[in-house]
Amino acid sequence: MATGNAYGKYLDFADAEPGDRFWRVEHAPYSGTVTALREYTVAEVQAKTVRCTAEAGKPLKLKRALPQENCYLDADPYFQNISRSFQISTQVQKVKQWVKECETMDFDQEVIDAILAWRERVAARASR
Repeated sequence: MATGNAYGKYLDFADAEPGDRFWRVEHAPYSGTVTALREYTVAEVQAKTVRCTAEAGKPLKLKRALPQENCYLDADPYFQNISRSFQISTQVQKVKQWVKECETMDFDQEVIDAILAWRERVAARASR
């Protein structure tokens, strides 16, 4: 599979073969917010279309002649940046929810010290 233009967010499927793997970045409607990263495998290649499957999510049927938007190879540095940002964002949202659900007495000094140390690092980076 050709690498395509990473910064244009397009992946070329003209040379796709069964077994090729790629990632698709899914966004919230009318937003740039990433909602999911799904890994797909090319299952079948026909003259004009490529059928792809994923462990979770519905199968894709893509036109072979058109570059596909929001599809990336695993080694693409642009995708790696998106993936890293998505993982961090997901973890932060989970931690925020846990903190919100806890009672004040659930926090021990170790947790408080870690949060204060993190806050100092963020402030130091911001002042540079």
